[in-house]
Amino acid sequence: MLIVRKPCFLLLILPALSMGMPPPMSEMERDRKIDAALYHYYSGETQDAKRIAQILKERFPKDPFFHELMAEILWQELEKMVAAGQEKYKRVNPRTIKGTEYLMERFYGEIYDGLILTQPIPGQNFLDSRCMFLRGMLLIRRGGFVAKFESGTKSYVEADAISAEGIQLIRKSMEIDPSLCSAKYILALSKYSLIGGASENIFYSLVIRFRSRVFSVLGGTFNINDVFAWIRESMNCNSPYYYTKDISIDKKFVYQNILINQAGRMDKEVLPVLEELSAMFPNNKTIRDNLFLARLHLAKRR
Repeated sequence: MLIVRKPCFLLLILPALSMGMPPPMSEMERDRKIDAALYHYYSGETQDAKRIAQILKERFPKDPFFHELMAEILWQELEKMVAAGQEKYKRVNPRTIKGTEYLMERFYGEIYDGLILTQPIPGQNFLDSRCMFLRGMLLIRRGGFVAKFESGTKSYVEADAISAEGIQLIRKSMEIDPSLCSAKYILALSKYSLIGGASENIFYSLVIRFRSRVFSVLGGTFNINDVFAWIRESMNCNSPYYYTKDISIDKKFVYQNILINQAGRMDKEVLPVLEELSAMFPNNKTIRDNLFLARLHLAKRR
């Protein structure tokens, strides 16, 4: 067995027929399966997405992207379980719902495995943009998960610190490889979330302003124009890699979500993206509803 050291993680090169292993998967087949997993994911067909992601993870066990992909899908599965057990207007502790403990631990396990695979090599400069980008995405996923599903002030502090580290890595990866600019939607979404939190009351606003590392990393202001600038830059970017396929779709969902919530002022701009997403994912109810809403607003203005 030959072990080849790569800048980001170890790849094991084994004879295709040894130990009964399946033959290597071609890049074309890999990409086809990624597309299929994402189609099911964004259509809300979580189990189908998870089944394909598991195949990819087994075929590429040393690729951190497939751990991130599986973590995304597990998040969606947990979200569905929590929603089913949640009373209206009341936040529920996911760990009190049967079956969620396993999913939460598995999510953390996927993130941990991905972070191990993206650890910088001791004594070398951390300049591999793919490794840096994937590590940043894994941290962002973990930070968002902690903020959403864990409870207590300590959890929010942890989520903020992890997310800030992830954002810094993503920014550095874009400096090394500008074609990763699709990830700018992460900056837009993070700042949009902070602005939303600060608008709830003065206490949250002060805590974010003086305690949030993410707030500091993103410029230390509540300027909504930054959100629109970053999300539009992301939409104008086409990242060409297999490991950016998820963010190339995710950015469109974030874009439409931000613009559709601007009291109808940006419906004309968002309409083509909603139509595109509706054609790609006809079973996605949120997109269907938002498309109907945008068309209704525009029809009333004629």
